[in-house]
Amino acid sequence: MGWGRMPIRGVVNEYNDEVKKIDEQILTLIQERKAITGKKRFSPESELLEEWSTRFEMDTSQIVQYIHSLNEAVPRRKYWEEPGLLLGVLPIVKRTVLEDCEYTLTHAMQYETLSIVTVEIKYLKETVEHVHLRPALSLEILSEAAYEIQPHRGHGGGAHTQMQFLVSPPLPADLDTVQFALIPGGDQMFGPAMTEIILDKQIDFE
Repeated sequence: MGWGRMPIRGVVNEYNDEVKKIDEQILTLIQERKAITGKKRFSPESELLEEWSTRFEMDTSQIVQYIHSLNEAVPRRKYWEEPGLLLGVLPIVKRTVLEDCEYTLTHAMQYETLSIVTVEIKYLKETVEHVHLRPALSLEILSEAAYEIQPHRGHGGGAHTQMQFLVSPPLPADLDTVQFALIPGGDQMFGPAMTEIILDKQIDFE
């Protein structure tokens, strides 16, 4: 049975029983995954991503986006309360280098109700021109305490960029029992892909 609908703003939305069956299976599996993972992020290792990329003939970045969307399907609070008074700055200064990029967890601004963690990313290969970093990464914190993490803001351009994350509850002053990681997922810096329109024609005003 065809389920063609009336055009909406000139676009015909087609649907049928075959696609409906697949969509219902997908939604059922999403609910099952949420029941298993709870509020934790579950992301495959890079080796498995490469295996799936070959098996399903998809780019690893596309697979990561799908997995990230499943993680984000877990209910999280939409609105964060005011952070309260600024109590101080917590130095973190953890640095690692991977594939010509330097990643540095610099510090956390410590507020009464949350921390704001800053990550600096720098491309180190000076011989490459016109570099534009686009991090598709989320912050993960491994600890006995359960942390809720949300992207805050990001800025930069070219070979250097910065990301910030809201972390609740606030990080402890002693970080010996806390581990940090950046995991694939999301596009924190730039949000949805934009259409680039180049304006390069002469304009005369009469």
